[in-house]
Order: sequence, then structure tokens, then C-alpha cells
Amino acid sequence: MTHYSLLIGAGGWFPTSASGGTITTEDIGGIDYKVHTFTSSGTLAIASAGSQATVEAFLWGGGGGIGGFTDTSGDPGRGGRNGGSGGGGAYARNLALAVVGSEDLNICVGGAGGRGSLGHDSNGGAGGAGVDISGTDFYFGGTGASGTVAFSGGGGGGGGASAIIRSTTGLIVASGAGGGGGNERRSAAGNGGGGNLDGTNGAFGGGGTAGASSDTNGAQGGSGPHSVAGSGGGGVNGGGGGSSPGGDFQGAGAGGGGTSTAGTGSGTAVVNGVTPSGNAAGTPGDDSYTSYNSSGAFGKGGGGGGSTPGSVPTATGGLVVVRYPIEFPG
Repeated sequence: MTHYSLLIGAGGWFPTSASGGTITTEDIGGIDYKVHTFTSSGTLAIASAGSQATVEAFLWGGGGGIGGFTDTSGDPGRGGRNGGSGGGGAYARNLALAVVGSEDLNICVGGAGGRGSLGHDSNGGAGGAGVDISGTDFYFGGTGASGTVAFSGGGGGGGGASAIIRSTTGLIVASGAGGGGGNERRSAAGNGGGGNLDGTNGAFGGGGTAGASSDTNGAQGGSGPHSVAGSGGGGVNGGGGGSSPGGDFQGAGAGGGGTSTAGTGSGTAVVNGVTPSGNAAGTPGDDSYTSYNSSGAFGKGGGGGGSTPGSVPTATGGLVVVRYPIEFPG
């Protein structure tokens, strides 16, 4: 059936018209939908809101980075280990997100938190990317704290949040996860908080609190002369950084996740990311409504065991999917 006949049969119904992202068509329950998929930040340009004037939105925040690996060279008998694992990004869904005609919405796809590095004055992992709007940063993860002695690993960076933004207001936000704490030699470090959740404590340093930042960007974890902390994820309020105990052989705390919002309207949901335990990697929040991230490939935290840096997977960035019917839905 052509769109013209649908318009006549539906008494003048017409679809939303927009551009941006990778565009595909999907049959959902016998109705064709246009699907905009964003794996990096961009713009959803609404040419016409259509008769329905709403879209369906599905967002996953960026995963948190793993804390720095502690080497064994020059320190016989101590052994090395990876830092704390990063948390998984949160998931947010809105099945009736209101749009208006002739507007450009900023699409922020939260970046992955970077891995902390090793060694004297080691660098913390990079914070996951957010977006710059008129010179102001929004939804960035915090940069991991840096080590200051030879056997300290830098803290993991927090994941950036994913968001659909009108002007500077996040209509729907899926928060990024906290980065794992760095360690000093073999002392256990904390694991990053999943989106909306606190980071866990290290052997001595405390984990960061979810949503503790005063703005949308994650806060940096504490630095110390030995173990150094992971940083918070971006969100409606960014996550707080973990703390560093400052003593020898004492693992630092991890960063907390940011907080999320699904916005208003029907069919809203927020699912927390996963705070990992042991040396597992944090997995993203999800539900069974779509299969866009059923594999958990987007918003996964860095970590997952291994005795050398190269054997441990890095964190992954988030995902934003927007869709709407282009046939009369009945």
C-alpha cells in the first residue's frame, strides 16, 4: 500500500520526517518504522513532527574503564594484577518522546571510559566523551586519577552518558558507568558502579557515590602517592569519584555511575547498569523490548580477568536508537 493511500485511508494522518544517524526501515508488528541509529554523537533533525508528534527512544550509556595494571618488573615476588573493572552503562527507554517540527535535537552517545595506565606518574584513563554545547561540556565521564609512584596504576575513566538534548536540557538520559580503581602492586581495587549505582570499595579506599557530581559530568577520583581511584560516569548528575587511601599496598575505590532519566510520557523505563564483582566486566542495563543491544556490545565495562593488560577487554561506548512509524499504526 502506498503512503498516499494510507494518508487518505487514515483521514490525513502523516508520519514524522527526520534525518540523522544511520537510517533503516524495520517491520514492527506489520507496520514499517524508520529507525535512526547513532553509535557516535550527532544531530536528529526533525523536519516535521507528523500527526503522532512522538518518537520512540532507546539509549545505553558508556561503560566505565578498568583501572591500571600493576607490573611485576623491578619488584620481585610481588606479582601483578589488573585494577578494578568498570561498570556497565545504564539503559533508558521512552515510547512517546514528544518532538516538534523543524527542530534539531543533539544526540549524545556516551563514550567509553579509558583504561588507566601503569607506573610512576601514570595517567588515569580518559573520561568517556559527552558533548560540547556552546563551549560547555555535558555528560562526560570523569578522567581517572593518576598514579605518583612506580608501582601504581592509574584509575579507570568514567563512561559518558547518552542523551537526547533540546537546547541544553536532556529529554532522556542513560547514564555512564564508573571507572575501576587503580591498584598498587597486588592490593585489590574497587569496581566501577554501573549506571545509577555506587562504585565499590577497594581494599582501603572508598567507592564513589552515584549522582554525587554537581553537574552532568562525572567527578574525578582521588589521587594519592600510591593507589589511585576510578572516576564517575556522566549523567543527569555525574557520578562521584572514588577515594585513595594514600598508603602502600592499598587498593583504591572505584567511581560511581551517573544518574538517568527516561523523561515523561508513556512507556518510560530506566534499567541500572551492572556493578561487577570479582574480575568480571560490568554489563549494560537492558530489557526485552528491543534487540538493539541484546548482545550487550554497547555500554560494557572494561575488565573481565586476565593477568596482563592485553588480555583484558576495554570498555565500549553507548548507543542511541530513535524510531517512529511511517505507516498509519491504526
